[in-house]
Amino acid sequence: MVQSRVGVLNKACAILAVLEEGPTCLGTVVSETGLKRSTVHRLVLAMEELGLVEVDPQGQFIVGPRLIRLAMAAQRAIADLELRQELSALRATTGVRSVRLEQRCGDRRICIADDQQLKSAASGRNPSRAVAMWEDPVSRVFLAWQGLSRGQAAWSDAAACSGTRRRGWVQGVADEVLVLAVAVGDGDGGLSAVLSLSSPLRRTRREVSYGREVVTAAIEAAARISDRLRVQESTGLVKGLEDHTRRVGPQSVE
Repeated sequence: MVQSRVGVLNKACAILAVLEEGPTCLGTVVSETGLKRSTVHRLVLAMEELGLVEVDPQGQFIVGPRLIRLAMAAQRAIADLELRQELSALRATTGVRSVRLEQRCGDRRICIADDQQLKSAASGRNPSRAVAMWEDPVSRVFLAWQGLSRGQAAWSDAAACSGTRRRGWVQGVADEVLVLAVAVGDGDGGLSAVLSLSSPLRRTRREVSYGREVVTAAIEAAARISDRLRVQESTGLVKGLEDHTRRVGPQSVE
């Protein structure tokens, strides 16, 4: 095990390394770590107060709920970094001005990530302004899958919606910007998000559409992003474990 220059941290990590293997009694922790029994007992009690360790109904030590929350935070951070790298790589490959990832919020849409930063509406970090659905390419993709919950006038031609679902993308001009919007599936035939690439018309050499190479790169990126979003959603299993430990763990842990 890697050692730091802080002895007490090394001892705490040695204890946690034993608990990684499963519920363990005090004697086993002592024998596995080589630490004095009094040292192990003192550290375990302190770690229990911090939520790093707790005692199960059989009286054995197990990892605590704070470690589960830290694991969830680490998983989210890694997923966010990988997503940002994906968007940045797509921008570099295609040469577009901007790459964004948007999700549905009622009859509006919110940018949750771009190639510069990530935003989380759920956690309240870096909130992004909601934009109403209209007739731009991104809205067309959302509407092709999900329509509107109310009766606002919007792009809703049935044949066009069917064609968008079959093709998986739409491109067009909105506010002097050429936009390519690609569906990010949820794995079950539904829509998880929309990936958009945009560039001012002057950067596209007066062309009114992106070439096949750009469209293909965006479609492939959307497929990878779909996989990443499903991995993020799988943290629900870890969340369930966290809820369980909160029910049986010490009430003092925040």
